[in-house]
Amino acid sequence: MKSKLIIPLMALTLFIIPVIVLADPWSAINSGYGVTTNHHGEEIVPPGDPPLAAKVGLLTEKFLFENGTTRLINVTVDLRDPYENVVDTQTVYPEDFGPGTSPNGQDMNFTWTDPFEPDTWTVGHYSVKAYFYLKGGQGLANAEDLDAMRATTVMSVPEAPIGTLTILLTMIAGLAIFARKRL
Repeated sequence: MKSKLIIPLMALTLFIIPVIVLADPWSAINSGYGVTTNHHGEEIVPPGDPPLAAKVGLLTEKFLFENGTTRLINVTVDLRDPYENVVDTQTVYPEDFGPGTSPNGQDMNFTWTDPFEPDTWTVGHYSVKAYFYLKGGQGLANAEDLDAMRATTVMSVPEAPIGTLTILLTMIAGLAIFARKRL
């Protein structure tokens, strides 16, 4: 009886866990700052279609002073390869941002970077890291006016050309055959 439940439970986790992990890549915006990509949690074979770009945002309370003047100096966004080397950098300025609403209904300002174009792509997980520079910022990491850092991962270059889903399905099929032989 137990072996009959194992296979359906394992198959169910293939669908539940990715939904939980990928449910809200923009959720960090509740802290006042956020970064995500147009390929968050996807496997892409570069050059991606559409090309990889990052979305950065700040809650309006962080973007503006109380008197309505802009507090943001700029946001520097780095694309890092699997070895944590910076392979491309984009900088966005206050005039690039537009108004929007966060997932929980708060006023925010956001923009998209230009597409990232590293010289070469290597196999593995890439990450995007955003550095938010604000007038009167905290000075994090000994950088003047650096107020916050946020990061997200991009599963950009699969290690198997047939895809991760195919590999997982093959492993489950093998487990099913093994479990069936043991019965």
